[in-house]
Amino acid sequence: MDKYMNANMVFSKFSRDYMELKKDLPIRPSEMAVVNIITKRDGDFTPLSIAELLGVSKPMIAAHIAVLEKKGYIYKEGSELDKRSFYVRPTEKAQLLADESEAKQTELLKNVENRLGEKKFSELICILDETQTILDEMKG
Repeated sequence: MDKYMNANMVFSKFSRDYMELKKDLPIRPSEMAVVNIITKRDGDFTPLSIAELLGVSKPMIAAHIAVLEKKGYIYKEGSELDKRSFYVRPTEKAQLLADESEAKQTELLKNVENRLGEKKFSELICILDETQTILDEMKG
């Protein structure tokens, strides 16, 4: 088999299987990314700032915010400076979900590290990070 075809199959299977491990979330993984930003990072987050952090469109984030608000994970807080904009704030429900998800992800990654060994695990993370930088540059 051609090495590039094999690489494509390995990347595809890894991506699919890694996402499969998140299937028990009560929200979509892309919505979980929004929850993680507003619960795990310091600062005030607008829909635009969240979209920029995730590298997606503002309309996509607006749709996620609508769903998350309806499900009770976030609320909107108006900006004092600009009455037209708002900040996205987490509810206690979002904080609990983020903490539980983080604990599960940490356990999963510790398991992978234990099986690969600390050195190989660190190398894997560095290679994946470098690869993501290359892919980001290729996207433009």
